[in-house]
Formats: sequence, C-alpha cells, structure tokens
Amino acid sequence: MTSGAEEPPFETGAVPHDAELAREASELLEKIASAERFAGTENEALARATCATFMASHGFSVTERPFVFSEFPGRYGAPLSGLLLMAVELQTIQVYRHHGGPGPAILFLAVGLALTAALVIWLARFGTSRLSWLRSHSANLVAVRGQPRIWLVAHVDSKSQTVPMLVRVASVVASVIALVVLAARLFAIWMIAIPHTDPPSIDPWVQIVAWVAAIAALPLVLCFTTNRSAGAVDNGSGLVSVLLATRSLTRLDLGVIVTSGEELGLAGARAYVASSPERAIAINCDTIDDRGGFLCMARRGSRGVLTSAVVRAAARLGLPLRVRRIIPGILADSIAFADAGWDAATISRGNIGTLARVHTSSDTRDRLSGSGIAKAARLIAATVEELS
Repeated sequence: MTSGAEEPPFETGAVPHDAELAREASELLEKIASAERFAGTENEALARATCATFMASHGFSVTERPFVFSEFPGRYGAPLSGLLLMAVELQTIQVYRHHGGPGPAILFLAVGLALTAALVIWLARFGTSRLSWLRSHSANLVAVRGQPRIWLVAHVDSKSQTVPMLVRVASVVASVIALVVLAARLFAIWMIAIPHTDPPSIDPWVQIVAWVAAIAALPLVLCFTTNRSAGAVDNGSGLVSVLLATRSLTRLDLGVIVTSGEELGLAGARAYVASSPERAIAINCDTIDDRGGFLCMARRGSRGVLTSAVVRAAARLGLPLRVRRIIPGILADSIAFADAGWDAATISRGNIGTLARVHTSSDTRDRLSGSGIAKAARLIAATVEELS
C-alpha cells in the first residue's frame, strides 16, 4: 500500500526539546499502543497505517510488503524446546543408572543437546518461511527517502505469553548453568572411573542436578502465546522512538522498516531480508522504558561498526550505555538482519521491572511517560549522524 492521499495530522518543522518530544511520544503511543496488535490483525494494520501517515508526512515514500509465514515457531517453539530439554536431561539419568554409567551418559547428553539445538536453530531461522503448519498473512511497512544505506527497524506487533519474559530468560540461564554442572559432574566421575575395573557407584548428585535442570526448563514448556497485551513498551515504545528519530534526519537518505511478526519468530524481518538483496546497516529499536540504562545488543558484541557508532553517540549525548551480546532467551529483529549479513544491533532501555511486564497484560500505555522514548529518539538520530 502506498500511503498518503490526504494531509496527515502530524506537524513538521524543527525538532523540539526533550519535554516536547516526550509529549509527542506520548500522543503517538496513544495512537499505536492502546490495544492488542497481534500479527495479521486489524489492530496491527491500524497501527501500521498510523506509522505510514507519519512517515509520509516527513518525506518518505511508503509501501506495504505482504508476506506469508508460519506461526508455529512463535507459538510453540518455546514449549517444544523446553520439552526436548526436559526429555534429554531426565533420560540422561536413566542412561547413567542403567545403561553403562558416566561415559554413555555424557555421550547421550551431548548428542541430545546437539539435536535439540539443531532443531531450535532450524525453527528460528527457517521455520516461519518453510513450515506448512499454521500459515498466516501480514505485511511489513517499508519507508524510503533517497538511497539509504542505513535503516531504522522496529516491530509493530504485540503478543502476551503465559510466562513473562523475565521468568523465561531466568529459565534459559538456569537451564544452561544446570546443564554445565551436570556435564562437569559426569565427566569428573568418568575420569575417576577410567583407571578402575569395577563400575563406579551411583552418584546421587547426578540425579539431583539433572532434575534441577529439568525443573529449570519447565517455564519454557508452559510458555504459550496469547493476545492479551497492548505492547506499549514492547514495542510501541521502540516504534515511536524510530518515528521521532526521523524528524531530525531530514537531510539524510534513510530507510525505515516497520516489521510484523517479530513476536512470532522474527517472521517479518526474515521475510524482508529473504526478498531484499541489499546488505546494509540496521538499527533496531525494541523496548524503551522510562527507567533503566540503555543497552546495545549485537551478535558481535562491541566489535561492529554500528555498535561503535552507538557508543560514540551515547557519549556525545551523555547517556549511559552498555554494549553486550543478545541476552539468552530474547529474540529481536536485529538477529534476522545479522543472519543475512547486515551490520545490525538492537537498542533497548529498561530494567528487571521492564522484563517482568513484557508480554503481559500490564504492558500498557499508562506505564510510560515518553521520557525514555525522547532520549532513545535522540540516541538513534545521533547514531545515524555518526554513521553518515
């Protein structure tokens, strides 16, 4: 869809100061994040239309790019991976106790984890495009001004889950730690047993640690996708940050991609890179709270050109910023762009409380004042200037 038949209700002109920017952020957030926006629904389409109108009013040529995808990875990827982890961990106990001791148990654990990881990686990278189950339709919004080599990215869709993101991230971290301890314990027992001819006695700690690992994975098993969140912080905030950042970049060639289906396995971002040959720079903005520090997350940590530019921009604006790799258990559109060879990173802001309300019904518009969005918009704009 090419946008813009009538004059849009957005002001143009000089970029306001933080207080005025925060007020405008709050008004835009009201239009975009007042209701649930599950991928492919009418509410999501209305929010996308608001974005199209805003960008058309600031000199962008705006089009929609429909795509078809499978909802299966986004809906059932977490429960499936949790079930497989639990099965591997509990079966490792059986192999250790009844089928040869620590050596075979280590082999079974390694093979089981490798197969589970391979399946999860395949689902994450290819599941949305290749699976025939639960096919659905949505669209990305692509706005272009000039011939951009820098793209701003934010997703418009929202979702809720039966398990909050904070619990899910903790589950992944605890599972990894427990698995490392389990593997180390089995290896130590195996090394002690090698010089001896008698089979080693059963170590109760192996069973205890395996059960801890299985219980740690339980939140993943119970993590089902629903549509009960207005998604104000995730990701109405990131989307509004991107829109407002474009206002101070009127003299630069720039592209904006408003993705759909991010909450369902990065479906929109993966569809975009699959159909677009360019390899450029993608500044993804996802989840901007009023409180907490800014975080720049990238596959390569702080070694990329983009992350270096974000660090310089934050220093110039006096904003505290940390750079790190993507947090385990969190998906962001920058992953899909990085997989396709782009220099991509995700800018976020928040704290533990932010993670606790993401993907829940408490992620509402009234929890945000717009002050964080105003700072994020300035950080994104300054990053683009550093790269230009």
